[in-house]
Amino acid sequence: MKEPLVMIFDVGTQSIRAILVDKEGNVIAKTKKDEVLYMSNDNTNAEKNTYEYWNCLAEVSQELKKEYPDLFDRIEAVSVTCIRNSLVFLDKDNKPTRDAIIWLDKREVECKKPYPLLYRIAFKLVGMAEVARVMRKNSYTNWVKEMQPEVWEKTAKLCVPSAYFNYRLTGRLADSNAAQACKIPYDYKKKKWLGNLAPNVQIFGCNKDRMCELVEPGDIVGYITENASKETGLKVGTKVIATGADKACETLGVGSNTESIASISYGTAASVELTLDKYVEPENFMPAYSAVLKDKYNPDIQLFRGYWMVSWFKEQFCEKEVIEAKNRGIKVEQVLDEMMLKVPIGCNGLILQPFWGPGLTTPDARGAIIGFNDSHTKMHLYRAIIEGIGFGLLDGLTEMEKRAKVKVEKIGLSGGGSTSDIVCQLTADMFGREVYRVQTHETSSLGSALICYTTLGIYKDTDEAIENMVHIKDTFKPNMENNAKYQEIYKKVYKKMFKRLRPMYKAMYTTPYLKS
Repeated sequence: MKEPLVMIFDVGTQSIRAILVDKEGNVIAKTKKDEVLYMSNDNTNAEKNTYEYWNCLAEVSQELKKEYPDLFDRIEAVSVTCIRNSLVFLDKDNKPTRDAIIWLDKREVECKKPYPLLYRIAFKLVGMAEVARVMRKNSYTNWVKEMQPEVWEKTAKLCVPSAYFNYRLTGRLADSNAAQACKIPYDYKKKKWLGNLAPNVQIFGCNKDRMCELVEPGDIVGYITENASKETGLKVGTKVIATGADKACETLGVGSNTESIASISYGTAASVELTLDKYVEPENFMPAYSAVLKDKYNPDIQLFRGYWMVSWFKEQFCEKEVIEAKNRGIKVEQVLDEMMLKVPIGCNGLILQPFWGPGLTTPDARGAIIGFNDSHTKMHLYRAIIEGIGFGLLDGLTEMEKRAKVKVEKIGLSGGGSTSDIVCQLTADMFGREVYRVQTHETSSLGSALICYTTLGIYKDTDEAIENMVHIKDTFKPNMENNAKYQEIYKKVYKKMFKRLRPMYKAMYTTPYLKS
Protein backbone atom coordinates (compact mmCIF):
# COMPACT_ATOMS: atom_id res chain seq x y z
CA MET A 1 0.00 0.00 0.00
CA LYS A 2 1.33 3.41 -0.98
CA GLU A 3 2.01 5.87 1.83
CA PRO A 4 -0.43 8.76 2.31
CA LEU A 5 0.48 12.32 1.35
CA VAL A 6 -0.71 15.71 2.53
CA MET A 7 -1.34 18.72 0.32
CA ILE A 8 -0.83 22.25 1.56
CA PHE A 9 -2.42 25.28 -0.04
CA ASP A 10 0.15 28.03 0.58
CA VAL A 11 -1.58 31.35 -0.03
CA GLY A 12 0.85 34.23 -0.54
CA THR A 13 0.55 37.86 -1.52
CA GLN A 14 0.98 37.36 -5.26
CA SER A 15 0.34 33.65 -5.78
CA ILE A 16 -1.23 30.46 -4.47
CA ARG A 17 0.66 27.17 -4.47
CA ALA A 18 -0.55 23.61 -4.03
CA ILE A 19 2.29 21.59 -2.53
CA LEU A 20 2.55 17.87 -1.84
CA VAL A 21 4.75 16.94 1.12
CA ASP A 22 5.68 13.39 2.12
CA LYS A 23 6.24 12.12 5.66
CA GLU A 24 10.00 12.72 5.40
CA GLY A 25 9.39 16.40 4.75
CA ASN A 26 10.18 16.30 1.04
CA VAL A 27 8.29 18.52 -1.38
CA ILE A 28 7.52 16.00 -4.09
CA ALA A 29 5.21 18.06 -6.31
CA LYS A 30 3.76 21.55 -6.55
CA THR A 31 1.82 23.86 -8.81
CA LYS A 32 1.56 27.62 -8.69
CA LYS A 33 -0.77 30.25 -10.04
CA ASP A 34 -0.24 34.00 -9.88
CA GLU A 35 -3.22 35.93 -8.61
CA VAL A 36 -4.41 39.46 -9.16
CA LEU A 37 -3.79 42.01 -6.43
CA TYR A 38 -5.77 45.17 -7.05
CA MET A 39 -3.89 48.30 -5.98
CA SER A 40 -5.76 51.59 -6.25
CA ASN A 41 -5.85 55.13 -4.88
CA ASP A 42 -2.13 55.70 -5.45
CA ASN A 43 -1.26 52.22 -4.17
CA THR A 44 -2.98 52.83 -0.84
CA ASN A 45 -5.74 50.23 -1.20
CA ALA A 46 -4.83 46.55 -1.66
CA GLU A 47 -7.65 44.11 -2.40
CA LYS A 48 -8.43 40.75 -3.97
CA ASN A 49 -11.72 39.57 -5.42
CA THR A 50 -12.78 36.88 -2.94
CA TYR A 51 -14.38 34.62 -5.55
CA GLU A 52 -11.28 34.84 -7.74
CA TYR A 53 -9.22 34.07 -4.64
CA TRP A 54 -11.07 30.78 -4.21
CA ASN A 55 -11.02 29.99 -7.94
CA CYS A 56 -7.25 30.37 -7.94
CA LEU A 57 -6.95 27.84 -5.11
CA ALA A 58 -9.24 25.41 -6.93
CA GLU A 59 -7.23 25.80 -10.15
CA VAL A 60 -3.85 24.95 -8.58
CA SER A 61 -5.45 21.87 -7.06
CA GLN A 62 -6.86 20.74 -10.40
CA GLU A 63 -3.55 21.46 -12.11
CA LEU A 64 -1.70 19.31 -9.56
CA LYS A 65 -4.17 16.50 -10.16
CA LYS A 66 -3.64 16.78 -13.90
CA GLU A 67 0.16 16.79 -13.68
CA TYR A 68 0.58 14.19 -10.90
CA PRO A 69 -2.53 11.96 -10.90
CA ASP A 70 -0.91 9.04 -9.06
CA LEU A 71 0.44 11.28 -6.31
CA PHE A 72 -2.80 13.24 -6.09
CA ASP A 73 -4.73 10.05 -5.45
CA ARG A 74 -2.66 9.45 -2.29
CA ILE A 75 -3.72 12.70 -0.59
CA GLU A 76 -5.20 11.90 2.80
CA ALA A 77 -5.39 15.41 4.21
CA VAL A 78 -5.14 19.03 3.14
CA SER A 79 -4.51 22.28 4.99
CA VAL A 80 -4.41 25.98 4.19
CA THR A 81 -1.72 28.39 5.40
CA CYS A 82 -2.19 32.05 4.52
CA ILE A 83 -0.64 35.50 4.67
CA ARG A 84 -1.46 37.43 7.82
CA ASN A 85 -3.39 40.65 8.43
CA SER A 86 -5.90 40.15 5.61
CA LEU A 87 -9.67 40.13 5.97
CA VAL A 88 -12.68 38.63 4.17
CA PHE A 89 -16.19 40.10 4.49
CA LEU A 90 -19.17 37.70 4.30
CA ASP A 91 -22.96 37.94 4.49
CA LYS A 92 -25.31 35.71 6.50
CA ASP A 93 -24.94 32.97 3.87
CA ASN A 94 -21.11 33.25 3.92
CA LYS A 95 -21.03 34.93 0.52
CA PRO A 96 -18.60 37.83 0.03
CA THR A 97 -20.04 41.31 0.46
CA ARG A 98 -16.93 43.00 -0.98
CA ASP A 99 -13.38 42.21 -2.03
CA ALA A 100 -10.95 40.94 0.60
CA ILE A 101 -8.56 43.54 2.05
CA ILE A 102 -4.92 42.40 1.98
CA TRP A 103 -2.07 43.20 4.36
CA LEU A 104 -0.36 45.67 2.01
CA ASP A 105 -3.37 47.96 2.38
CA LYS A 106 -2.55 51.40 3.84
CA ARG A 107 -5.95 53.10 3.90
CA GLU A 108 -6.98 55.17 6.88
CA VAL A 109 -10.33 56.42 8.14
CA GLU A 110 -11.15 59.43 10.27
CA CYS A 111 -13.47 57.59 12.74
CA LYS A 112 -15.56 60.68 13.40
CA LYS A 113 -17.55 59.09 16.21
CA PRO A 114 -15.33 58.63 19.29
CA TYR A 115 -15.50 55.44 21.28
CA PRO A 116 -17.00 55.66 24.78
CA LEU A 117 -15.31 57.99 27.26
CA LEU A 118 -14.60 55.19 29.74
CA TYR A 119 -12.43 53.37 27.20
CA ARG A 120 -10.64 56.55 26.20
CA ILE A 121 -9.74 57.15 29.83
CA ALA A 122 -8.59 53.54 30.25
CA PHE A 123 -6.32 53.72 27.19
CA LYS A 124 -4.82 56.97 28.41
CA LEU A 125 -4.11 55.58 31.87
CA VAL A 126 -2.13 52.63 30.47
CA GLY A 127 -0.28 54.77 27.94
CA MET A 128 -2.08 53.21 24.99
CA ALA A 129 -4.06 56.23 23.76
CA GLU A 130 -1.90 56.92 20.69
CA VAL A 131 -1.59 53.24 19.75
CA ALA A 132 -5.36 52.84 20.07
CA ARG A 133 -5.92 55.87 17.86
CA VAL A 134 -3.61 54.52 15.16
CA MET A 135 -5.11 51.02 15.34
CA ARG A 136 -8.61 52.45 15.06
CA LYS A 137 -7.93 54.62 12.00
CA ASN A 138 -6.05 51.74 10.28
CA SER A 139 -8.76 49.16 10.96
CA TYR A 140 -10.26 47.62 7.83
CA THR A 141 -13.61 47.18 9.57
CA ASN A 142 -13.81 50.83 10.60
CA TRP A 143 -13.05 51.92 7.05
CA VAL A 144 -15.85 49.76 5.64
CA LYS A 145 -18.27 50.87 8.34
CA GLU A 146 -17.64 54.54 7.63
CA MET A 147 -16.98 54.57 3.89
CA GLN A 148 -19.24 51.70 2.74
CA PRO A 149 -22.11 51.54 5.26
CA GLU A 150 -24.32 49.64 2.83
CA VAL A 151 -21.66 46.90 2.62
CA TRP A 152 -21.25 46.81 6.39
CA GLU A 153 -25.00 46.47 6.79
CA LYS A 154 -24.88 43.25 4.74
CA THR A 155 -21.71 41.92 6.42
CA ALA A 156 -22.53 39.26 9.01
CA LYS A 157 -19.12 37.55 9.31
CA LEU A 158 -15.48 38.60 9.20
CA CYS A 159 -12.60 36.15 8.84
CA VAL A 160 -9.04 35.70 7.64
CA PRO A 161 -8.76 34.12 4.15
CA SER A 162 -7.88 30.63 5.42
CA ALA A 163 -11.20 30.45 7.29
CA TYR A 164 -13.05 31.29 4.07
CA PHE A 165 -11.11 28.63 2.19
CA ASN A 166 -11.91 26.11 4.93
CA TYR A 167 -15.58 26.99 4.49
CA ARG A 168 -15.41 26.44 0.73
CA LEU A 169 -13.66 23.12 1.26
CA THR A 170 -15.81 21.74 4.10
CA GLY A 171 -18.91 23.88 4.55
CA ARG A 172 -17.71 24.93 8.03
CA LEU A 173 -16.56 28.49 8.69
CA ALA A 174 -13.82 27.65 11.18
CA ASP A 175 -10.10 28.20 11.52
CA SER A 176 -7.11 27.61 13.76
CA ASN A 177 -6.36 30.06 16.55
CA ALA A 178 -2.83 30.13 15.11
CA ALA A 179 -4.22 31.77 11.96
CA GLN A 180 -5.73 34.78 13.74
CA ALA A 181 -3.18 37.49 13.07
CA CYS A 182 -5.27 40.40 11.86
CA LYS A 183 -7.04 43.59 12.92
CA ILE A 184 -9.83 41.72 14.68
CA PRO A 185 -10.87 41.33 18.37
CA TYR A 186 -8.80 38.26 19.22
CA ASP A 187 -7.29 37.57 22.65
CA TYR A 188 -3.79 36.38 21.75
CA LYS A 189 -2.91 35.38 25.29
CA LYS A 190 -6.03 33.28 25.99
CA LYS A 191 -6.38 32.20 22.34
CA LYS A 192 -10.05 33.05 22.00
CA TRP A 193 -12.28 35.89 20.84
CA LEU A 194 -12.42 38.90 23.11
CA GLY A 195 -15.60 39.55 25.07
CA ASN A 196 -17.87 42.22 23.64
CA LEU A 197 -16.93 44.69 26.39
CA ALA A 198 -13.17 44.36 25.85
CA PRO A 199 -11.38 47.61 24.87
CA ASN A 200 -10.09 46.26 21.55
CA VAL A 201 -13.65 45.59 20.46
CA GLN A 202 -14.10 49.36 20.56
CA ILE A 203 -10.93 49.87 18.55
CA PHE A 204 -11.86 47.48 15.74
CA GLY A 205 -15.56 48.28 15.72
CA CYS A 206 -16.69 44.66 15.62
CA ASN A 207 -17.35 41.95 18.19
CA LYS A 208 -17.05 38.19 18.50
CA ASP A 209 -20.55 37.64 17.10
CA ARG A 210 -19.15 38.42 13.65
CA MET A 211 -16.16 36.10 13.99
CA CYS A 212 -15.69 32.54 12.75
CA GLU A 213 -15.49 29.42 14.92
CA LEU A 214 -12.06 28.78 16.43
CA VAL A 215 -10.34 25.37 16.63
CA GLU A 216 -6.91 24.21 17.79
CA PRO A 217 -3.99 23.62 15.41
CA GLY A 218 -4.15 20.00 14.34
CA ASP A 219 -7.93 19.74 14.70
CA ILE A 220 -9.92 18.39 11.78
CA VAL A 221 -12.03 21.29 10.50
CA GLY A 222 -14.11 18.99 8.32
CA TYR A 223 -14.07 16.94 5.15
CA ILE A 224 -14.09 17.76 1.46
CA THR A 225 -17.68 18.20 0.30
CA GLU A 226 -19.12 17.12 -3.04
CA ASN A 227 -19.13 20.71 -4.32
CA ALA A 228 -15.53 21.25 -3.21
CA SER A 229 -14.55 17.96 -4.83
CA LYS A 230 -15.99 19.07 -8.16
CA GLU A 231 -14.10 22.36 -8.00
CA THR A 232 -10.75 21.16 -6.65
CA GLY A 233 -10.58 17.53 -7.78
CA LEU A 234 -9.98 16.34 -4.22
CA LYS A 235 -11.76 13.21 -3.09
CA VAL A 236 -14.97 13.62 -1.14
CA GLY A 237 -14.28 12.99 2.54
CA THR A 238 -10.61 14.03 2.47
CA LYS A 239 -9.67 15.53 5.84
CA VAL A 240 -9.13 19.28 6.10
CA ILE A 241 -6.81 20.04 9.03
CA ALA A 242 -6.33 23.40 10.73
CA THR A 243 -2.72 24.55 11.05
CA GLY A 244 -1.86 28.27 11.13
CA ALA A 245 -0.81 31.47 9.39
CA ASP A 246 2.23 31.46 7.11
CA LYS A 247 4.71 32.90 9.62
CA ALA A 248 3.59 30.50 12.36
CA CYS A 249 3.98 27.51 10.04
CA GLU A 250 7.27 28.87 8.71
CA THR A 251 8.66 29.09 12.24
CA LEU A 252 7.81 25.45 12.89
CA GLY A 253 9.06 24.51 9.42
CA VAL A 254 12.62 25.57 10.30
CA GLY A 255 12.46 23.51 13.49
CA SER A 256 11.93 26.35 15.95
CA ASN A 257 10.09 24.54 18.74
CA THR A 258 12.11 25.87 21.68
CA GLU A 259 13.19 29.29 22.95
CA SER A 260 16.80 28.66 21.89
CA ILE A 261 16.00 28.57 18.15
CA ALA A 262 14.76 31.70 16.39
CA SER A 263 13.20 31.87 12.95
CA ILE A 264 14.07 34.61 10.48
CA SER A 265 12.08 35.00 7.29
CA TYR A 266 13.62 36.98 4.45
CA GLY A 267 10.40 37.37 2.49
CA THR A 268 8.46 40.33 1.09
CA ALA A 269 7.88 41.16 4.73
CA ALA A 270 10.94 40.17 6.76
CA SER A 271 10.47 38.95 10.32
CA VAL A 272 12.14 37.33 13.31
CA GLU A 273 10.11 35.02 15.56
CA LEU A 274 10.62 33.12 18.78
CA THR A 275 8.76 30.09 20.12
CA LEU A 276 7.94 30.48 23.80
CA ASP A 277 6.00 28.58 26.45
CA LYS A 278 4.84 31.88 27.94
CA TYR A 279 3.05 34.92 26.55
CA VAL A 280 5.54 37.76 26.07
CA GLU A 281 4.76 40.83 23.99
CA PRO A 282 7.63 41.59 21.56
CA GLU A 283 7.12 45.31 22.22
CA ASN A 284 4.58 47.35 24.13
CA PHE A 285 1.00 46.77 22.96
CA MET A 286 2.07 44.31 20.26
CA PRO A 287 0.73 40.76 20.79
CA ALA A 288 2.64 37.52 20.79
CA TYR A 289 0.85 35.47 18.15
CA SER A 290 -0.53 32.00 18.77
CA ALA A 291 1.91 29.30 17.60
CA VAL A 292 0.90 26.19 15.67
CA LEU A 293 2.29 24.28 18.63
CA LYS A 294 -0.47 24.15 21.23
CA ASP A 295 0.19 26.17 24.40
CA LYS A 296 3.08 28.04 22.76
CA TYR A 297 3.44 31.57 21.42
CA ASN A 298 5.32 33.27 18.58
CA PRO A 299 6.29 36.84 19.47
CA ASP A 300 7.71 38.47 16.38
CA ILE A 301 9.12 41.68 14.98
CA GLN A 302 8.26 42.38 11.37
CA LEU A 303 9.66 44.73 8.74
CA PHE A 304 6.68 45.26 6.48
CA ARG A 305 8.82 46.07 3.46
CA GLY A 306 11.62 43.56 4.10
CA TYR A 307 13.00 41.93 0.98
CA TRP A 308 10.52 43.98 -1.02
CA MET A 309 13.29 46.58 -0.82
CA VAL A 310 15.53 44.31 -2.90
CA SER A 311 12.82 44.14 -5.58
CA TRP A 312 12.52 47.92 -5.41
CA PHE A 313 16.29 48.27 -5.81
CA LYS A 314 16.36 45.97 -8.85
CA GLU A 315 13.54 47.87 -10.54
CA GLN A 316 15.07 51.28 -9.93
CA PHE A 317 18.80 50.72 -10.45
CA CYS A 318 19.64 47.37 -12.03
CA GLU A 319 18.90 47.41 -15.76
CA LYS A 320 22.54 46.55 -16.52
CA GLU A 321 22.68 43.72 -13.95
CA VAL A 322 19.41 42.24 -15.23
CA ILE A 323 20.93 41.98 -18.71
CA GLU A 324 24.13 40.43 -17.33
CA ALA A 325 22.15 37.87 -15.33
CA LYS A 326 20.11 36.93 -18.38
CA ASN A 327 23.26 36.48 -20.49
CA ARG A 328 24.83 34.29 -17.78
CA GLY A 329 21.66 32.30 -17.16
CA ILE A 330 21.49 33.17 -13.46
CA LYS A 331 19.28 35.25 -11.19
CA VAL A 332 20.03 38.94 -10.93
CA GLU A 333 20.39 38.55 -7.15
CA GLN A 334 23.44 36.37 -7.76
CA VAL A 335 25.06 39.14 -9.77
CA LEU A 336 24.26 41.64 -7.05
CA ASP A 337 25.58 39.37 -4.29
CA GLU A 338 28.88 38.90 -6.15
CA MET A 339 29.27 42.66 -6.44
CA MET A 340 28.22 43.17 -2.81
CA LEU A 341 31.24 41.19 -1.65
CA LYS A 342 33.44 44.00 -3.00
CA VAL A 343 31.84 46.38 -0.48
CA PRO A 344 33.18 46.26 3.09
CA ILE A 345 31.10 45.76 6.24
CA GLY A 346 29.34 49.02 7.06
CA CYS A 347 29.39 50.13 3.40
CA ASN A 348 32.03 52.81 4.05
CA GLY A 349 29.67 54.55 6.47
CA LEU A 350 26.38 54.14 4.58
CA ILE A 351 23.72 52.97 7.07
CA LEU A 352 20.08 52.22 6.24
CA GLN A 353 17.07 52.12 8.54
CA PRO A 354 14.54 49.76 6.87
CA PHE A 355 11.23 51.35 7.89
CA TRP A 356 9.85 51.64 4.35
CA GLY A 357 6.48 50.84 5.92
CA PRO A 358 5.42 52.19 9.36
CA GLY A 359 4.67 49.83 12.25
CA LEU A 360 1.82 49.84 14.75
CA THR A 361 3.86 51.34 17.57
CA THR A 362 5.89 53.53 15.18
CA PRO A 363 3.19 54.95 12.86
CA ASP A 364 5.38 57.95 12.03
CA ALA A 365 8.37 55.84 10.97
CA ARG A 366 10.08 56.37 7.63
CA GLY A 367 13.03 54.77 5.94
CA ALA A 368 16.37 56.54 6.13
CA ILE A 369 19.84 56.28 4.62
CA ILE A 370 22.63 58.28 6.21
CA GLY A 371 26.36 58.69 5.64
CA PHE A 372 26.57 59.30 1.89
CA ASN A 373 29.88 60.49 0.48
CA ASP A 374 31.45 60.63 -2.97
CA SER A 375 32.90 57.11 -2.70
CA HIS A 376 29.52 55.40 -2.63
CA THR A 377 28.12 53.44 -5.55
CA LYS A 378 24.84 51.64 -6.09
CA MET A 379 26.49 48.48 -4.75
CA HIS A 380 27.08 50.28 -1.48
CA LEU A 381 23.36 51.04 -1.47
CA TYR A 382 22.51 47.40 -2.18
CA ARG A 383 24.65 46.13 0.67
CA ALA A 384 23.25 48.87 2.94
CA ILE A 385 19.76 47.51 2.21
CA ILE A 386 20.78 43.95 3.10
CA GLU A 387 22.59 45.10 6.25
CA GLY A 388 19.74 47.46 7.17
CA ILE A 389 17.22 44.62 7.10
CA GLY A 390 19.60 42.62 9.26
CA PHE A 391 20.04 45.48 11.75
CA GLY A 392 16.28 45.92 11.99
CA LEU A 393 15.77 42.24 12.79
CA LEU A 394 18.76 42.14 15.16
CA ASP A 395 17.21 45.05 17.02
CA GLY A 396 13.94 43.12 17.26
CA LEU A 397 15.57 39.89 18.42
CA THR A 398 17.65 41.71 21.03
CA GLU A 399 14.52 43.30 22.49
CA MET A 400 12.56 40.02 22.51
CA GLU A 401 15.40 38.14 24.22
CA LYS A 402 15.48 40.85 26.88
CA ARG A 403 11.72 40.77 27.44
CA ALA A 404 11.43 36.98 27.47
CA LYS A 405 14.68 36.47 29.44
CA VAL A 406 15.92 33.90 26.95
CA LYS A 407 19.06 33.45 24.84
CA VAL A 408 18.81 32.35 21.23
CA GLU A 409 21.59 29.99 20.20
CA LYS A 410 20.67 29.19 16.58
CA ILE A 411 18.65 30.81 13.81
CA GLY A 412 16.72 29.03 11.07
CA LEU A 413 16.41 31.03 7.86
CA SER A 414 13.67 30.91 5.26
CA GLY A 415 12.19 33.09 2.55
CA GLY A 416 13.61 34.18 -0.80
CA GLY A 417 16.58 36.02 0.70
CA SER A 418 17.76 32.85 2.43
CA THR A 419 18.57 31.18 -0.92
CA SER A 420 21.74 33.30 -1.04
CA ASP A 421 24.78 31.80 0.71
CA ILE A 422 26.25 35.28 0.96
CA VAL A 423 23.17 36.65 2.75
CA CYS A 424 23.13 33.63 5.07
CA GLN A 425 26.78 34.15 6.03
CA LEU A 426 26.22 37.88 6.50
CA THR A 427 23.33 37.03 8.84
CA ALA A 428 25.47 34.64 10.89
CA ASP A 429 28.19 37.30 11.19
CA MET A 430 25.77 40.06 12.11
CA PHE A 431 23.85 38.04 14.73
CA GLY A 432 26.94 36.24 16.04
CA ARG A 433 25.11 32.92 15.99
CA GLU A 434 24.96 29.78 13.92
CA VAL A 435 22.52 30.14 11.04
CA TYR A 436 21.05 27.24 9.07
CA ARG A 437 18.74 26.38 6.22
CA VAL A 438 16.55 23.31 5.99
CA GLN A 439 15.95 21.07 3.00
CA THR A 440 13.32 23.26 1.33
CA HIS A 441 12.50 26.94 1.05
CA GLU A 442 8.79 25.99 1.27
CA THR A 443 8.98 26.15 5.05
CA SER A 444 5.40 27.38 5.57
CA SER A 445 4.12 24.29 3.79
CA LEU A 446 6.59 22.09 5.65
CA GLY A 447 5.40 23.39 9.04
CA SER A 448 1.77 22.95 8.04
CA ALA A 449 2.45 19.42 6.76
CA LEU A 450 4.23 18.56 10.00
CA ILE A 451 1.04 19.30 11.95
CA CYS A 452 -1.02 17.29 9.46
CA TYR A 453 1.13 14.16 9.75
CA THR A 454 0.93 14.40 13.53
CA THR A 455 -2.87 14.60 13.33
CA LEU A 456 -2.95 11.60 10.98
CA GLY A 457 -1.04 9.58 13.57
CA ILE A 458 2.06 9.10 11.43
CA TYR A 459 4.00 10.65 14.30
CA LYS A 460 3.12 10.49 17.98
CA ASP A 461 3.81 14.19 18.55
CA THR A 462 5.31 17.24 16.89
CA ASP A 463 8.78 16.61 18.35
CA GLU A 464 8.91 13.27 16.55
CA ALA A 465 7.56 14.90 13.41
CA ILE A 466 10.28 17.57 13.50
CA GLU A 467 12.95 14.91 13.98
CA ASN A 468 11.75 13.07 10.89
CA MET A 469 10.67 15.95 8.65
CA VAL A 470 12.99 18.92 9.31
CA HIS A 471 16.51 18.35 8.00
CA ILE A 472 19.30 20.90 8.26
CA LYS A 473 20.86 21.22 4.82
CA ASP A 474 23.34 24.09 5.21
CA THR A 475 25.00 25.60 8.27
CA PHE A 476 26.79 28.96 8.48
CA LYS A 477 29.16 29.67 11.38
CA PRO A 478 29.65 33.29 12.46
CA ASN A 479 32.91 35.12 11.89
CA MET A 480 33.24 36.80 15.28
CA GLU A 481 35.66 39.45 14.00
CA ASN A 482 32.95 40.55 11.58
CA ASN A 483 30.40 40.30 14.38
CA ALA A 484 32.42 42.74 16.48
CA LYS A 485 32.31 45.27 13.62
CA TYR A 486 28.55 44.84 13.20
CA GLN A 487 27.99 45.22 16.92
CA GLU A 488 29.94 48.47 16.95
CA ILE A 489 27.90 49.85 14.04
CA TYR A 490 24.68 48.68 15.66
CA LYS A 491 25.39 50.28 19.03
CA LYS A 492 27.11 53.48 17.88
CA VAL A 493 24.92 54.32 14.87
CA TYR A 494 21.92 52.14 14.02
CA LYS A 495 20.48 51.96 17.53
CA LYS A 496 20.43 55.76 17.77
CA MET A 497 18.98 56.53 14.33
CA PHE A 498 15.26 56.27 14.94
CA LYS A 499 15.23 58.32 18.13
CA ARG A 500 17.26 61.10 16.51
CA LEU A 501 15.27 61.14 13.26
CA ARG A 502 11.78 60.68 14.71
CA PRO A 503 11.04 64.40 15.18
CA MET A 504 11.70 64.93 11.48
CA TYR A 505 9.49 61.97 10.56
CA LYS A 506 6.66 63.49 12.60
CA ALA A 507 7.15 66.80 10.80
CA MET A 508 6.87 65.01 7.46
CA TYR A 509 3.58 63.38 8.44
CA THR A 510 2.13 66.72 9.55
CA THR A 511 3.29 68.62 6.46
CA PRO A 512 0.78 67.93 3.65
CA TYR A 513 3.20 68.11 0.73
CA LEU A 514 5.71 65.81 2.52
CA LYS A 515 3.14 63.18 3.50
CA SER A 516 2.98 60.30 1.03
